[in-house]
Amino acid sequence: MRVGLATLDVLEEERLGERATRLGELLREQLRAALAGYEMFGEVRGMGMLSGIEFRAPQSLALRMSFEAFARIHPGLFGQMLVMRLFREQKMLTQICGNHFMVLKVAPPLVVTEEQIERFVAAVRSEVETIHSSRTFWTDALGLARRAISI
Repeated sequence: MRVGLATLDVLEEERLGERATRLGELLREQLRAALAGYEMFGEVRGMGMLSGIEFRAPQSLALRMSFEAFARIHPGLFGQMLVMRLFREQKMLTQICGNHFMVLKVAPPLVVTEEQIERFVAAVRSEVETIHSSRTFWTDALGLARRAISI
């Protein structure tokens, strides 16, 4: 009980609730600005420090063919590939949002800094750029699917 009360004291004294509201809005604004030009980006929504980046199926033929092929293998392959690449290439730990495989969950700690938010936004933008402009993402996804089928 003492630990719980001490935690509540820290939350109140350091105004972490207000900070979470302010930095969460900053995070969502930066993500919207960084991802606005990409066709697979849907929207960013959230509250406090918990946010979700929603992606959508692409409209352009080149991206749509790859996307639909992987969606047939497994509907969660796109989200898992994004999570895997963010971790492997950018050293960012994320996850998809429950059973909604096209939403990337973003839940930084309450003590995150503005610099760390900027770094995260740049990492996500970099991976979304790779999805839209390089075969690397889709080739990696095919390799993952091959390994999964072989198991």
